Amino acid sequence: MERFDLTAIFGKGIPITLSAAMLERMLKSQLQEDNIKVEITSKHIALWGTTEVKKMMFKKQVSFRMALKPAAVEKRTITFELLELKPIDKNFINQKLFNRPPIFEYENRRIKMNMNAWNIVRNIPVGQIKSCELADGGLKMNLSL
Repeated sequence: MERFDLTAIFGKGIPITLSAAMLERMLKSQLQEDNIKVEITSKHIALWGTTEVKKMMFKKQVSFRMALKPAAVEKRTITFELLELKPIDKNFINQKLFNRPPIFEYENRRIKMNMNAWNIVRNIPVGQIKSCELADGGLKMNLSL
């Protein structure tokens, strides 16, 4: 049986790109919000839509627009920094949207996303995320072998 040197084939890792459409589908299913749109530029990830907020006995649809950028990677988790949230930057809205373990965890304006939520990452059973960067239309990651 012939052996293949995966390092020679993939260099220093396996490149994976998540498109804005893929991120939008995952957010809609995981956050159970139908009205979310995603755009990825080279500077940030923009999310906008509406969500239902409950406070005491009242429910209200609240529009939001936020910008995120990758801040750190650890194993198979990417931490994003919350750059802005409009029209109201309230912690209870941030918690409601993004504190959804085990996929998302929100704390101190940081959102941790477990990338094993993605089949494309989960189907590669070994390796860790070595790096990630934003490019127009996608989040590019490099998964180490």
